[in-house]
Parts: sequence; structure tokens; C-alpha cells
Amino acid sequence: MTSTVNGFTASQIAVLPTSIVSQWTSADVASLSTAQVAGITGDQLNSLSSSAVAAFSPSQISAISYDTFLALSGGQTANLTATEVGALSNIQVKALTPTQLNSLTSADLNALNVVSLTAVQVRSLNTTAIGNLSTAQADALISAHPGALSPTQIGALTTGQLNGISQSSLQSLDISALSTAQLQSLTTATVGNLAFYQPRWLSTTQVAGLTATQTSGLSRAAVAQMTDEQVGKLSAAAVAGLSQAGIAGLGKGQIRALSVAALNSLSATQIGGFSSEQTKALTASQLNGLNQANLNALDVGDFTTAQLQGLSGLTNLSAAQVSQLSQVQLVALDPSQLGSLGGGSVSALSTQHLAQLSAQQTASLLANQADSLSVAQISSFTDKQLSTTTVVGATNGLQFNLSWGSSTANAPAGFRNAVVAAAAGLSNQFGNNTVVNIQVGYGEVAGSPVSPGAAAQSVSYARGVSYSALATAIQGYAGNSAVQGTAAASLGGSDPTSGGSFAITTAEAKALGINGASTNLDGYIGLSSAIPFEFNQNAVAGKYDAIGAIQHEFSEIMGRLSSVGAGLGPNVYTPLDLFRYTSTNNADPSAGTPIRALTQQSGNVQYFSINSGNPNLGGFNSSTGAADYGDWNATMGTDPFGFSFSGVTEPLSGNDVVVMAALGWNPTAQGVTHAQAAATYALV
Repeated sequence: MTSTVNGFTASQIAVLPTSIVSQWTSADVASLSTAQVAGITGDQLNSLSSSAVAAFSPSQISAISYDTFLALSGGQTANLTATEVGALSNIQVKALTPTQLNSLTSADLNALNVVSLTAVQVRSLNTTAIGNLSTAQADALISAHPGALSPTQIGALTTGQLNGISQSSLQSLDISALSTAQLQSLTTATVGNLAFYQPRWLSTTQVAGLTATQTSGLSRAAVAQMTDEQVGKLSAAAVAGLSQAGIAGLGKGQIRALSVAALNSLSATQIGGFSSEQTKALTASQLNGLNQANLNALDVGDFTTAQLQGLSGLTNLSAAQVSQLSQVQLVALDPSQLGSLGGGSVSALSTQHLAQLSAQQTASLLANQADSLSVAQISSFTDKQLSTTTVVGATNGLQFNLSWGSSTANAPAGFRNAVVAAAAGLSNQFGNNTVVNIQVGYGEVAGSPVSPGAAAQSVSYARGVSYSALATAIQGYAGNSAVQGTAAASLGGSDPTSGGSFAITTAEAKALGINGASTNLDGYIGLSSAIPFEFNQNAVAGKYDAIGAIQHEFSEIMGRLSSVGAGLGPNVYTPLDLFRYTSTNNADPSAGTPIRALTQQSGNVQYFSINSGNPNLGGFNSSTGAADYGDWNATMGTDPFGFSFSGVTEPLSGNDVVVMAALGWNPTAQGVTHAQAAATYALV
């Protein structure tokens, strides 16, 4: 038939019945000139077989008239090859109907010159057609027709298309039309290519679905454009994904919109990068909910007074942060907040900081954290600052409730500091949850003058207790430290005094649980007004260590007393007597055996031991002389539990800690370390 077809003119071809045209073979079609092709009608074109349609050359395709192309059925359109579709002229492309366009195969669609499509044609593409576009074709389509895609069409874009199109194409899309799955498929780089204003279009539901992969691509400007509500909907993981630049874009309202979980998802480095304004924007609930690492990463110098006052406690502030607080900030703190400071933070407070505290703040700090203050820190307080201080010690630990006798009004400057420092030093070493109530005097004790020649004196309240109850109480504390375990093990089941009575101070009775808590006085102490003292534990020629002398008396009220069946009355003993030893052969102790020293002896032949007499942990005064039986003798040198010497300091020794621990005072971690340094001596 080819020769016959070749003989027809365009006008003749146009009138050929479809029954004839439908019989054309591929060869017939291929033999047609472009002039003949121009004469083909729509009905004729639709009657051709698929193989015949596929035989058109690019030049022949271009020759098909506009009207004929309009009449091309969807089914026949699908028979066009990619080569043929690619050869369509601009006019022919613009002539394609929605049916024709959506009938194109994926290959045909990607061969189409989509740039030539009209915006109306673009909007007519169904979701399948959109999804069939290659990344390059999708980019060409969107670039040529910015804003033409409908929300439904945008929702049909594939992951490859979204992440592969150019930045300009991406920025022309209404991303509010993207599904959660589409948003979550965006790479960090793709998000980074968004216009800074596009993320603001997202709904809170869409924002809630973003992952760290997406948020890590948000620029500072993009984050800044987001609403407070949007930022508040970001998941913790998404917030953690923000870059440092993105975090820097968060405004005050956005900061306040972040959940505590979101804030804690940030690393210390991220939150440490907060600007002053961002830090100031944090609410009290946010600050109180921060984990310690993140709280410690903030610059407390940026905290407002209201923020500081809103903190439920300052325990989690680091020592470095506390030391950075300005004087204005420190003064603004509630007294209870100062009392909640961590020990490391308290020890980091400078004397300049402490000098700014009010009397109420000082009292709170000393009542709860005195155990963490150094002598130098306590010595920096003025009398005015100490004017309301009564309780000194540690929260849930050892505290001294000090009542200041009228005589203290005449005490020299530094006197109160020394009394407070003495109490603080003991609370640093011992941790029983006990309050020891003591009245403090100057030049007098319990209303009577301090004895001439004495640096200080004390009077203790005591009660009777059976050996069984006493031994049981001491043994009940055996597990608190190695010292107490050894001391408890040395106590037998039977009374070593064979029927003697035991006296125990009320303070020690409370520490051992024999007595309950009480606000009644446990004793009195008085510092001599006739002897020159140094009040800050510095060695000064001609002066005595007031702190050491006061700790000596405090420890006696706490139970460091010895009677040896005589001092407190005939056949009366104290807990300390249970750890008092001598030798069966004082002339040659190595030839003798250690035994409890339960009878009076002269000379330096009685000593302290927690292990049935060996080793010797310190020599006691003679139990026949005028000096206190429970004090160290002169061989122990400059020790606060012994004699006072001028020109030296007398800080607590490891042996002192062991004595008090044996009596039932639980050593703190610092006390345990101190006790390990206790010196041992030859048996006597």
C-alpha cells in the first residue's frame, strides 16, 4: 500500500475513510511526507494501530496539525513513543489535553518538553503523572511554573524529587502541603535550601513530626521566623538536632515555649551557647527542671534576680557558677536558697561574696552548710552578720544550737566567729543527725567565772544508763565506719566494771539514740576573758587558739569525759572509760598485758585504744590529778583535746576524730579520712 499512500496529496488523505487509514502499516506511515501528515485528521490518527502510531518520525510528529492533535484519544496518546513525544512542538505540547497528558507513560512524560506546558496544563496533571516525573523533569516543571502545583500535586512529590530539585524550585513550593512522611524524608541539605520564611508555613502537626535530620538544616533566620507555638511543638529529639546557629535564632518567646524535656535534650555545649537574652528568657519551671549538666552550662551572670529567686534550690549550681554570682545576685537570694547550696559551692564563696550577705542569709547558710565553710570564710563575717546566728552545722547532719549568754555582749571582735568556726569544724567531721544545745559565755560558764588558768570550761548535763544499753547503742553504730566497728567489737557482753554505774551526757545520748531529740540545754561552755586569744586559728605569739579551746569544751558536752570510777562520783564510769587502757606492767609494758584502766592511777600510764589496748592512740591525763581525766596528757603536744599552748594553732587531729567516733559520733567522709591519719604510740 506504500506506493498508493505516496501518491495521495494532503487534501486527498484528509478525506480517506478511517477503514482505509486503519490498515496503514508502519511502513506506510514512515513513507508519508510531512505535507501528507499535515492532512491527517483526528479520526484517522485515532484509527491507526499502535505500531503505526509508533512509526512517526520526529519531523512527521511535528507536522500533525493543532486540531488533529486535540482530537488524539488518551489511548492513542499512550501509544506515542518517547521519541515522538519529545519531538512535539511547543504548540503541540500546549494542545495536549488533561486526558492526553495523564495518558502518557512515564517514559513519554519524561520526554515531554514540560517547559512548554501552560499553568493550566500543569495543574491538570494527576498525582500519578506527578510521581512519574524524573527529578530533572520535576525540577524543570516547577522551575518553569513556580506556584502552579496544587497542594494535592505537591503532596504527590516523591522523596527523590523533593531532595533533588533545585533551591529555586524548592523555594517556590508551598511546603505546608507536604505530608509528615514527605517532611521526614527531607535531608538536612534540602531543609537548608528552604527559604527562611517557608518553615513558618508549617502547621503545628507538621512541626511535631520533624526529626533531628530536618531541624539540623534549619538556618538561624528560619528558626527565628518560626512561631512560639511551632517551636513549642518540636519534639525533644528535633530540638536536640538544631545546629548552634539554629539555636542562636531562638527568640525569648520561643525559648519560653520549649518544654523541659526539649531543653534537657540539648547538650551542655548547645545550652551553654545561649545568649544573655536567651538565658534571661528561661522560666523558673524550666530552670528548675534542667539537668545538672545543662544548668551548670549556663552563665549565671545572665540570671535575673527573679530567676535566681525562683530557683527551688541552689544545690545543682556548680562551685564555679556560685563564685560567679554578682554581689547584687547574691544579696537577692532568699536565705533558704543559700542554705541549700552544695558543699562545693559554699566552699567556693569568696570572702567578698560572704561580706554582702545579710544576717538572715548568714544564719541560713551557717545552719545548713557551715560544715563546708573554712575558718577563713567564717572569720570574714562581721558581728552584725552573725547577730541572728544560733544554729550552726549541716542539713540532716550535726548541728549546734547556740544560745548566746548575756556575757558574750562584752566579748571581743572575732569571738562569735571562733565559736561558729568551732561548731562548723565538728559538723564537718561528724554527721549524726543530732542537735546539740549549748549556751555560750565569755568569762563565765553557767553563770560562774571561768577558773583561773583555764582557757575555757564546760558544764554538761548527763543521765544514767546501763552498761547493756550503752554497749548495745555503740555496737548499733558499728557499721558506720571502720573505727566504730573496731571500737564496738572491743565491748563484751558483760559489764567490765562489775556493777558500776554509767553516766552519759545528754548530747551523746541523743547521738546514740538513747535519748530522743530535745531542745533542752545539753551544756554550757565559757571562754576565759583573762587570756589573750587568736580567733581565726592563726599562730600568733602570746595568744591562744580560741577555736581549739572551744572545740575542746564542745567535745566534752558531746561525751568526751572520763570518770574512772571516781571523777563523777564513786563507782561512776563514762563511755570513754570503756576505751581507757593501761598495762599490767607499767614499768615494762612489753612484759605486761593491756587491760582496761578502771581504777585511778597516777602518772602517764593510761591511754586510749579502740582495739582492746593495742595500739595506743594517745595518752590520757592521770586519773588522780586535777586535770580532766579524759583530756590528752602533755605528751600529745598541741592538740585541742589536750592542754592549750600559746603561739600555736590546735586543729583537730585524727586521734580526736577516733575518740569521738568510738563514743558514737559518726565520722563524715572528711572525718573518715582524718581518722585514717591518727597517730599511734608505744604502750605504757
